[in-house]
Amino acid sequence: GGIEHAILHLLYSRFFTKVLRDRGLFNFDEPFQKLLTQGMVQGLTYMNPNKGGKDKWIPSHLVDANNPIDPQTGEPLQKLYATMSKSKGNGVAPEDVINKYGIDTARMFILFKAPPEKDLEWDEADVEGQFRFLNRVWRLVTDYAAAGVCQQKPEVDKLNKAEKDLRRFIHIAIQAISEDVVDEYQFNTAISELMKLSNALTDADCHNSPIYAEGMQTLVIMLAPFAPHIGDELWQLLGNKNSVHTQTWPSFDPAALIADEITLVIQIMGKTRGAIQVPSQSDKAELEKYARESEAGQRYLEGKEVKKVIVVPGKLVNFVLG
Repeated sequence: GGIEHAILHLLYSRFFTKVLRDRGLFNFDEPFQKLLTQGMVQGLTYMNPNKGGKDKWIPSHLVDANNPIDPQTGEPLQKLYATMSKSKGNGVAPEDVINKYGIDTARMFILFKAPPEKDLEWDEADVEGQFRFLNRVWRLVTDYAAAGVCQQKPEVDKLNKAEKDLRRFIHIAIQAISEDVVDEYQFNTAISELMKLSNALTDADCHNSPIYAEGMQTLVIMLAPFAPHIGDELWQLLGNKNSVHTQTWPSFDPAALIADEITLVIQIMGKTRGAIQVPSQSDKAELEKYARESEAGQRYLEGKEVKKVIVVPGKLVNFVLG
């Protein structure tokens, strides 16, 4: 396995493609547009440094994890992560993982643990973490479906602040996950964005809004490639008759990414003294005005000479005193 193995397959396939091209059976030169060589799966491994050859590897099922000693000699064992193999006895049976957690959890863990081109260390605690996440999503969607799915179409020009904030979070997630999945194959960061979107929906207080319904559908559609079985079940629970895997991938609305307000940090001599919410489109003069009129500005600038004002648009206003 590994990169060396994958590269040999690449060479074979290129050879056959070029032969078939030369015989006039193909009208293209290369069999693939892009090569992605996957990393290896590493398991917790026990080794007796006093032994040589294959005998130094002690199968995991013969070792007490709380007291790792050689079952034959009683000598202490070293613990390390190494590529799973029969000779090392450090493999994990897929059917055991599937029976305990389900296939979707196994998929989610493998994709989340490391970028696909990197080695990943198999860790039961991280498998548990993905199992808990999928259970949270299941409860989130099933509770929403039980309360009744909103069927109204969103009117983006009539949204309140909570709806605007949630819609921005939804479309930020669509943009980030689309880039991770389509352009970069960074499945681990895509799953992180799914977790953020799930948290945003959990914390939102506009459950009866069509924007919340949009968020639920978006979450399930984007979860489906990673957890296809749970994704399809949740899609049905949301009142859909067809499969989630036949749905069009969502596209983000650039207008939804623009915040109406930003947090402006107020600094005095480089030290943060407060923060206020201001319109996001404010220019430098307006930001300085908001900062001076704020509670922190009035408290720390009263009776003081301001020698210089440093305005960083969208971030902070810093007053330098004389």
